[in-house]
Amino acid sequence: MSRAALYDEVGGPQVLYIGQVPDRDPGAGEVAVRVRAAGVNPYDAKARSGFIPLEAPFPRRIGADLAGTVEAVGEGAEYADGTAVQVGDEVAGRGHGALADRVIASADGLTRRPAGVPVEVAAGLNVPGLTAVSCLATVPVGEGDTVLVGGASGAVGLVAAQLARDAGARVIGTASPRHHDFVRSLGAEPVAYGDGLADRVAALGMPTAIMDCHGRDALDAGVTLGVPTDRMVAIAAYAALKEIPAHNVERSARTAANLRTLLEKIEAGDLVFPVAQTFPLEDIVDAFAAVESSHDPGKIIVTM
Repeated sequence: MSRAALYDEVGGPQVLYIGQVPDRDPGAGEVAVRVRAAGVNPYDAKARSGFIPLEAPFPRRIGADLAGTVEAVGEGAEYADGTAVQVGDEVAGRGHGALADRVIASADGLTRRPAGVPVEVAAGLNVPGLTAVSCLATVPVGEGDTVLVGGASGAVGLVAAQLARDAGARVIGTASPRHHDFVRSLGAEPVAYGDGLADRVAALGMPTAIMDCHGRDALDAGVTLGVPTDRMVAIAAYAALKEIPAHNVERSARTAANLRTLLEKIEAGDLVFPVAQTFPLEDIVDAFAAVESSHDPGKIIVTM
């Protein structure tokens, strides 16, 4: 038996609790990972609250991003590059119900964690990092582009801003004023979100692309400023995407190979991915409360 974060009904963070779940051996193409740290994503909170409906029976496990150590390997378990997974490998990536001591994961959703990347950093990168990669795959940018990144101090936005910068684009990023220095440190020009955003962006320069990584402010500003909708992408603007024919994010770029590239960028010092706070698994309610409130830039991480 292992500990796992569970919930028996949808609701606020208080519905979460730590319970015992049975262990099983990995099947073909699977591995068992002893989880050392796991990320908490806004998607997890929306699913737990019922905002995103799920069909899974209760009690439900929760979480998708992890880093840990492989402790058992199923038949034919290989990384996406075709190399065999070995017991003892330090890995990061995707695992259903990741907020737990032990997770069975598909081997091709994992990659080896570079030694120079802290386990807490690697644990939170999968969903936000690959979502940012997907934003640029959906709306590519480069030299001559000015891209407006909505939510540039959030976990997705801060990666998207840096990738757009590295592609040669000029980046304008929305954030609360207290995070403007952080946005500048990413190589982006900060601008306050909220009413009047389009005017503030226009004063800095007309965008050629929009990546809305939080809410819908940036999408609405793009419409006001005449950015073509085929140069706009959003990850969480559910209502806005029914009104504005922008792209939902392309998912084909969410691969373990791209995760490995991001981890290597972090190890080389070419990508910043901060951890905002860490919580032990026992404090899972507090961890989710932190995700659903304003916090410092970066990820909320749970350690085992």
